[in-house]
Amino acid sequence: MNLLTISYTGTLRDRLKDFFESGFFQSFITSLIIINSVLIGLETSDYVMVHYGEIIDLIDLTILALFSIEIILKLFVYRLNFFKNGWNIFDFMVVAVSLVPAAGSFSIFRALRIVRTLRLLKSIPKLRLIIESLIKSLPSIGWIVVLLSIVFYVYSVIGVNLFGEMYPKYFGDMGKAFYTLFQVMTLESWSSAVARPIIEGVPFAGVFFITFILIATYTTLNIFIAIVVNTMNEVSLKDLKEEEEHIKDFVSDENRKLQLQLNQIQKQLKEISQNMSTPKEYEY
Repeated sequence: MNLLTISYTGTLRDRLKDFFESGFFQSFITSLIIINSVLIGLETSDYVMVHYGEIIDLIDLTILALFSIEIILKLFVYRLNFFKNGWNIFDFMVVAVSLVPAAGSFSIFRALRIVRTLRLLKSIPKLRLIIESLIKSLPSIGWIVVLLSIVFYVYSVIGVNLFGEMYPKYFGDMGKAFYTLFQVMTLESWSSAVARPIIEGVPFAGVFFITFILIATYTTLNIFIAIVVNTMNEVSLKDLKEEEEHIKDFVSDENRKLQLQLNQIQKQLKEISQNMSTPKEYEY
């Protein structure tokens, strides 16, 4: 009885694993996420909630129940390996937050249900590639932030010394200088609101702003893009290699099974040949 139970459980887990990794299941979960996101958006309309509130709440609870069942079954299938995948941990946290009662002091969690939409990042391969690339780019991006901070610090000190007395609104202290330079870096009204008024009083200030924009905006931004693109290529190549390994393993397993079948056929043919070559004795 125990052997049968173990065998059945193993088969069930394998079937569930194949089902979770199937395209149909991924498309189904993606559809649920999209529907749930639309419904959460509709809940912000008083008119919709007055006329269709009960239906929306019922559908929301049904979708949450399906998400919860999904997590429970995945825990059954993958067990502790479930938490070795960062995307699985993310799904677990999203569903856990959704299960917190959205009433009283926990009413904020009702608004946080919209984070379920972020599960689309996992369900859509292209989005997942971008997010994984950004995450793996963080160490290099961190050094870009360090470089940018140094540039900001240098130009802030120069700006305070050159323009602080005449234009305290923009460069009165280091904090104001940092904020002004950040506005200049984003190119948001930097010329009309910041640079031109200062250039009217300090003509050579144009060199200060132009060099800062070239270094902080164009050069640093291009380096940032180059790092992300390079990481995306690395992640894509890694995925291709993993896919090739899966294909090789699959082909190897199929060849092994085919070889076993051929050996069995050869063995059967040999037995048939031996039986046919053995002389039969007839009784008279």
